[in-house]
Amino acid sequence: MRLLKFYKTAVGKKVVVAITGVVLILFLIAHMGGNLKVFAGPGVIDEYAMHLRTLLEPIFGWGGVLWIMRAVLLVCVLAHIVTVALLIYQNKRARPQKYHRHDLQASTLAARLMKFSGAVILVFIVLHILQFTTGTVQPAPVLFHEEDGHMMADVYLNLYAAFSMWWVSALYIFVMACICIHLYHGGWSFLQTFGADNQDRNKAFRVWAWVLSLGLFIGFSSVPFCFWTGILPPPTISGVEHAPASSTEGH
Repeated sequence: MRLLKFYKTAVGKKVVVAITGVVLILFLIAHMGGNLKVFAGPGVIDEYAMHLRTLLEPIFGWGGVLWIMRAVLLVCVLAHIVTVALLIYQNKRARPQKYHRHDLQASTLAARLMKFSGAVILVFIVLHILQFTTGTVQPAPVLFHEEDGHMMADVYLNLYAAFSMWWVSALYIFVMACICIHLYHGGWSFLQTFGADNQDRNKAFRVWAWVLSLGLFIGFSSVPFCFWTGILPPPTISGVEHAPASSTEGH
């Protein structure tokens, strides 16, 4: 197959890394937009979470669209990680001897931290799913209510409970910094992969990558920071119950 032959080349792998990276960036932007609804109050973000679960419900069932999105994202994450690993292996085979001298000035800090930030992000994705999706790992009791015969986690309540703990907020903000670093170099590399960079546009592209990564960092980090510092008010708990972690589904 032509696609398989293309994928076996270094250029093909870089294209896959770039495309999956773009999909993940778009998801992050959309996810951040949903998270920022918390500033409009508990009712708004809970209504948003409800909307995601009832989207096209007659066709895909309760939460069906969400699971399709998760499946697509999982494929993109796995393809991204595997292809990056294959690229590293391919580059090592092409250059078995290490350089005697590294020119650190030619490499940005973000580029040198790609492996570290990528590993941190991977671990965070797993923990994030276990906390806010499956409810398997919970630093605080999970609160939920019944909605149309389905158990629906109270998003605002659970975010408040989790991010009121300083170490949870600090860990979350640290991971967002790693994502910011990863995206800065990743966004720049994406443009290089498709040959869009040149001396006339390089500065503008670097500014674009910096604005994108910093914007996502501020947007995501603002939620735990504002819960942690008390800027976001505590929720009014009424008509909710404690649920076993395995029976809930977060945002």
